[in-house]
Amino acid sequence: MIVNILIITAVFGYSGWMIYRHIQKGKQGACAGCDKAKSCAAASLDSPLSCCSSETSKI
Repeated sequence: MIVNILIITAVFGYSGWMIYRHIQKGKQGACAGCDKAKSCAAASLDSPLSCCSSETSKI
């Protein structure tokens, strides 16, 4: 019984931590929240996939 409670607490605690991290990284923005940051090809200002470019895509 105690083992079950510990496992459930660990699962919910980890889930809460992941949600918290996701929200914090989301507040930083796309490139700032990315682990690769500026080494990513999409972060290049020349890339059409760039999250940091000043142009907006016209769809």
